[in-house]
Amino acid sequence: MILTGATVVLVGGGLALTSAQDQAETERAEHTMTLFDSRAAMVALGESGAQSVSFGQDSGRFETRPTDGYLMIRHAEFESGASTELYNETLGAVVYVNGDRELAYQGGGVWRKDAQGEAQVISPPEFHYRGATLTLPVVRVDGNASGSGSVSARISADTRAEKVYPDASRTYPSPASSREFVNPIRNGSVSVYVKSEYYRGWATYFRERTEGNVTVFDGNRTVKVQLKSIGGAPGEFDMPREGNSIDVSGLDDSGHPLTDFTITLKADGHFNNGHWSLYSDEGGDEFEMHIWSQGKCNGGSYNDEIDFSLYYYNGSTGEVREWQNSSIDPTDSASAFDIDCSTQELEVDFTNTETNLTYKDIDLTGSNNKWCFGDHIDNRPADSPIDPGMHGEDSGYSFDKTTGDNATMKWVVNHYMSRKGFDYELTVKDGPGNSECLSPGGGRGSSRVDEDVSFGTLRYDEASGAQYITYLHVTDNEVNVSVGP
Repeated sequence: MILTGATVVLVGGGLALTSAQDQAETERAEHTMTLFDSRAAMVALGESGAQSVSFGQDSGRFETRPTDGYLMIRHAEFESGASTELYNETLGAVVYVNGDRELAYQGGGVWRKDAQGEAQVISPPEFHYRGATLTLPVVRVDGNASGSGSVSARISADTRAEKVYPDASRTYPSPASSREFVNPIRNGSVSVYVKSEYYRGWATYFRERTEGNVTVFDGNRTVKVQLKSIGGAPGEFDMPREGNSIDVSGLDDSGHPLTDFTITLKADGHFNNGHWSLYSDEGGDEFEMHIWSQGKCNGGSYNDEIDFSLYYYNGSTGEVREWQNSSIDPTDSASAFDIDCSTQELEVDFTNTETNLTYKDIDLTGSNNKWCFGDHIDNRPADSPIDPGMHGEDSGYSFDKTTGDNATMKWVVNHYMSRKGFDYELTVKDGPGNSECLSPGGGRGSSRVDEDVSFGTLRYDEASGAQYITYLHVTDNEVNVSVGP
């Protein structure tokens, strides 16, 4: 019995010693694999022509697996619903296996998988998200080699910094076939898919480093992170022609975000009886800012007044809001409108605080088609009274159209552009006369503005958060790994 007991103690001690040795081997392997990661990055990203790493392990096995896993990037657009594959390539891996433990270099990171199959990140992959910019130098592994115990791995470059996005030589498929792969990336979402034996480690990394939507597909060992793509404020822009649009993208719709919104319209001959609008009908809502020049330049000065109106209709709630000022003097230096008769230019400042608008039913002049939504404005009286309190800037405001309540141009335009949402387009209508805004193919009216030499500036506070992406920088990089004694 005593001998048997001693034997048990010796065997148990041997098991404990073996376990401790395996753990020490794994820790050394982690250190070596992390070193391999840094040197592979030097080669893949162009800092070094070639590097070597010695795996001085007593046990375990190293091997390259060039067909393991893949990374795919897709861009889905909100506007068209189209989804475009930007990238889809095999990742490959360098793997160390010791018993039921596994370490791998993949995608520019180091991953550990335990006996239960759970994976975690040891060293992060080449996936960098900062300030709405995703930089993704994809590092792929090629090679067909293996070795046990003490081996040396040589890393050399096959492909370096091959452009994926942006790449002006590539274009999106129909219906946007003329649009190049360029930044800022258009409105929609960018999804990165990773299929990998270490997919749960990738999922943890995505959750910790972004606030994008992370989805795990256990059935095929895949993880997806989805980031919303927003183009941001356009800044200075050339005026689009009639029927074309200004992108309002990534607008912070939690308050009144406009900081600068001005346009300069060049007369096409003259401004007399000129009707011009910016409108949007996306998402079931309707929004229109309409300018009516009631006079013209005569003897070097403008001889009448400007009429400005703003219309907003919420397709979900049925709310109708209408604002107007029909007696704006463009010769008043404090006015939101300024006409320079020497250049035949009308400048409009939508963030002006001196010009007021009145909450009232909009008075249309002549045919309803001078407004994009003229028929709707005519048939939908403004709700009254209203309490607009949706934003902090709305506190204390209420309006009744029977009492002629006013608000500044800046407040009104800010409020309803914010209510329209964070992502939409403002389309140009130039009249008077027919418009294609509600009847495509129905022809256009008489031009009063030469959009080709008109311009504007639109700046606003942008939506923030790590779920948003404005700039995408992706390159393809491949290293070849040879393993020998």
